[in-house]
Order: sequence, then structure tokens, then C-alpha cells
Amino acid sequence: YNVYPCKRVHSVQDMDKPRRTGSAGVTKGMNKKKIRYIKIKEEQPKKRSSKKSRSRAAKNFGHAMTIVGTTFSAMLLILVIMVCIVATVLAVYVLDFADNSYDANLKDVETKYTSFVYGYDEDNELVEIKRLAAEQNRVWVDYEDMPKCLIDAVVASEDKRFYTHKGVDWFRTAHAALNMFTGGSTFGGSTITQQLIKNLTQQDDITVQRKLLEIFQALDFEKKYDKEEILEWYLNAVYFGEGCYGVQTAAQTYFGKDAKDLTIAEAASIVGITNLPTYYDPFYSVENNKERQENVLREMYKQGYLNKSEYEEAVNQELEFVRGENSPNTSSVYSYYEEVVLSDVITDLAEAKGISRVAASQLVHNAGYEIYACIDKDIQAKVDAIYTDLDQLPKAQNGTKSQLQSGIVIIDQYTGEIKALSGGTGEKKISYGLNRATGTTRPPGSSIKPIAVYGPAVEYGLISPTTLVLDEDETHVKLAHTSWYPKNSPNKYDKVITILTALQKSKNTVAAQIMDKLTP
Repeated sequence: YNVYPCKRVHSVQDMDKPRRTGSAGVTKGMNKKKIRYIKIKEEQPKKRSSKKSRSRAAKNFGHAMTIVGTTFSAMLLILVIMVCIVATVLAVYVLDFADNSYDANLKDVETKYTSFVYGYDEDNELVEIKRLAAEQNRVWVDYEDMPKCLIDAVVASEDKRFYTHKGVDWFRTAHAALNMFTGGSTFGGSTITQQLIKNLTQQDDITVQRKLLEIFQALDFEKKYDKEEILEWYLNAVYFGEGCYGVQTAAQTYFGKDAKDLTIAEAASIVGITNLPTYYDPFYSVENNKERQENVLREMYKQGYLNKSEYEEAVNQELEFVRGENSPNTSSVYSYYEEVVLSDVITDLAEAKGISRVAASQLVHNAGYEIYACIDKDIQAKVDAIYTDLDQLPKAQNGTKSQLQSGIVIIDQYTGEIKALSGGTGEKKISYGLNRATGTTRPPGSSIKPIAVYGPAVEYGLISPTTLVLDEDETHVKLAHTSWYPKNSPNKYDKVITILTALQKSKNTVAAQIMDKLTP
């Protein structure tokens, strides 16, 4: 067997001779020279192999490092290129937002306001009859008429650095962005200015694009308007629950008073609603509203808007929530008179502006109009007292005892003004139902005769009450200006009678003859 794996030996035959192993561990039969040579050859390859291995390892390591370096360089280059591309795109993106800053004039913003209908009381004094609000119930209140505690409550709870930032609170924005990337809440980053822009533009989608746009709009917005203007618009635009847009309608709805009369505790209660209008609505949960109110008061105290005694007094004040007289949920059904007024105004407005009735209706309910009607509240109240008291109204005498229906219109005959009307008996439960005073499209029947025939004929001197006329059928009477001639109902004829008798008996034949004299 080969003890030494050496490629070069002097004698192959020596290696093939019979071998005996001695104590030296080498094969007997080999001469010493050869043995030494073989030993030398055995030791030399080991040294040469070690050097080659180290050299090969060094080469492999260098090659590997070259590959790693090349790969790293390539990746770094790709990363730099990507950063440059992203930075360029972002720069264009940002500049595009900067060019689309919010440049609307606040006075031109299409904000929806409540319209009013006015009438007259028994002393002929103008009084409010109805408030008209479609999607938004809003009444404007000036900054000067807002109590300081209300302003302080909004700033303390919604934007404590409002008076020092330029439209964007970068601390809160950075915190909100960090939360977004870490999976936390993204709420709480918007300033009062940003919230106002969102309310005015109705851009409320939760996207990075919208947020960036809002930031640039807010920065530009505060270059044009001062803090007082922004607060005034914010408190007239924000939603306070129960269909209330703006602090004035909120104060009237929840406490039955104007915004200027709110106490510190009441102001904090109303301001707290804006955070989650449904959850903090006191008509939904007094406990939730109280918890939020105390949080607002605590922030006002911590930020120095309240001293300790004012804070404790406000916390301990018992709130009395009274759904205001003009709150949107008090009465959602229009009266018969209100329906007629609105219908007339919408018709006239559509004609005057050249718009559809739908568009005119939107204006009437949202444009803050003041509509003055001829209604007399005292007369209308007397009509309603009769028409809604079914026990005092007659029933049909046909065995069913069903309720007889009726409509009534009361007019000032000297001015033509409609002072009161009702379109049906009993309680009115729906808006724009059948109005029997104005909406029953039926033939006028015999009531047209004295209006269209007898009255004009008397005025023109063609007849008098004692004028004689022939009451006969078409075989005896021929009309000059028409090809038709009516029958009486019942089909009975009285020959020669006076005009007074013909009117009393509602003779169709006589009315037709008089109309023929007037000419159709």
C-alpha cells in the first residue's frame, strides 16, 4: 500500500516488492536512500500544499470581497438613484400642492345658513314664524358676540398653540406622522385653521395627499386672515350635533339661549361635543358629555385660561339641557300656511333667477333668506283651534261617521293678503301632503257662474236682477258665438224667468246665454 502519496518515486518496482513492516514503520526491502527520498518527498508536499491552500484561500477571499464590494457599490448606486428620483417626485409633488393653496375669499365661500319666515302677531308686530334648514341648521354670530370663555375653551381643547403657530402645529403634525408609521392613531394633528379648511372644502378623506394639501392651504390661509377671523369662521362652521352647524344654533338647541349668554360650564360642554358629536351629544348621553366637559375645563385650567375658583365653580355647575324652541327636532312638519309660502317663494325665485325649482328650493333652505309673509298669527291660531278639534267638527251622515274634510282661506279683502288658511281637518302629520285650500285641482262647478258670467254681465250693464231670460233647451235657443249648448241639472226648464231666479237655481242654460252675450 502507498504510505506516502508522492507522485515522483525512483523505482516503481521497489514499491511493488513484497513488503514487511518493521519497527520503524517503513517497508523493509526499500533502501535507505529511497526511504529518505520518499520521506523528503513526503514532507515537501505537505509544506507546498499549505502554502497553496493559504494562497488559494487568500485569492478566494479577495474574489469574494470584490464581489461583495461590487454588489454593495451597485446597491448603493441604485439607492442613491432611487433617493434622487423620489426626492424629485416629492419636490414636484410638494410644489404642486404649494401652487394649489387655498385662495378662496371667506366671504365667497358657499356656507349654508338658516332662512327665516316672518309674520305678524295680533298687535301687527313682526314675529318669527319658522326657521328653514335643510342639511345644515346655521345662524351666524359675530366674533364680538362670542363670550371669551367660549373662545378659550376652543383653543385650549383643540389647538393650544393656536396663537403662536402659522397655521400648522409642527409638533403635533410630526407626532401624528410618527403614529401613522408605527400603526398608532393618526388623529389630533390638525390645527383649528386646518379643521376650518376641511369644513369649508368638505375634503375629509384620510390620505397623505389630502393632509399635505391641507398643510399648504393652512400656511397660505393664515397669511390672509388673522386669528380672530379664523376663530369666528370656525365657530360658525363646525358641527355640534343635533343638526346644529355653528355655536349659535348649538347654544339655542342645548340650552335655549344665545351663544353670548353661555356660562363657562355651558361653553365647555358645547365645545366638547365637536370631538365626537354623536357620542358627546348630551341628548344621547349626559354622562359622556359631562366627562368631556370636565376634560375641556381641565385643559383651560392647566393652560391658564381659568383660575382655581373659576375651574371648580364650572365643574360643579349643574347643567340644565333644554331642547330649544327653535331646535331642528322640535317641529319637522310644516303647517299648511308655511307650505304655501315656501311654494310661492320657490316658484318666484326660480323664475327670477332662471333656475330650476330644485335649485331654488336649495337656496330657500340654505341661503339665509328672510321671508316676510302676510300671516296673522292670531287669526291663524283661531282657524287651527277649530280645524284640529275633531270633536267639534261634523261627521258624515252616511252610516260610516267618517270625518268630513274642509279647506279654508281667509283674505283681507282690501289688500288681497292671505291672513290664514288650513288645508284639512285634524292634526297635520306630514309636510306637503294634500292641501285642500290650495291643492285640490277639481272643476269649479257652478261656483264659476257668478264669478265669470253674472258679475261681469252686471258690470257691463248687460243684465240686472230683474232682466227676463228664456230657460229652454237647445231646440228653442241658439248661441251666436259657440257651437254647444248645455242642459240643466236636473234636466228641467222653467221657461221665462228673471236673472235672479236663474242665479238662485243655478241654471246652466241661462249662464251659457249670458256668457254668449259677453262673448267667450
